[in-house]
Amino acid sequence: MASDSSNSGHQAPDQEIERLAQEIGRLIQRVEPERREDLKELAYTLIREEIFERGQGVRTGEGSPPAPFNPLASGVLILFLGAGLSFIFGPVGLALMLGGLIFILWGAVISWVKRVKG
Repeated sequence: MASDSSNSGHQAPDQEIERLAQEIGRLIQRVEPERREDLKELAYTLIREEIFERGQGVRTGEGSPPAPFNPLASGVLILFLGAGLSFIFGPVGLALMLGGLIFILWGAVISWVKRVKG
């Protein structure tokens, strides 16, 4: 008898999911054929959102808060991108290089201020 109670606790979610899937299938089959595809897509979307998107939100809340943005690395990337693009289209490449330099300076100041404070 004890083995039945332990198995019933494990099988209950499986049986409930199967019952709900059958009920959704019956409801979709009852409507007119023109609306069936829309209802199938709606059911799929709702299940996907319920399982994946809500589950992702729970996991992200457990970790540490994201670090503040430091544009130093982005500036280096933009600087190199601008240098490469300056050979193809000079004004845009030079503008990107200038933007990259600004980001690098901004990131260096942020890092310096953090180091001085901390």
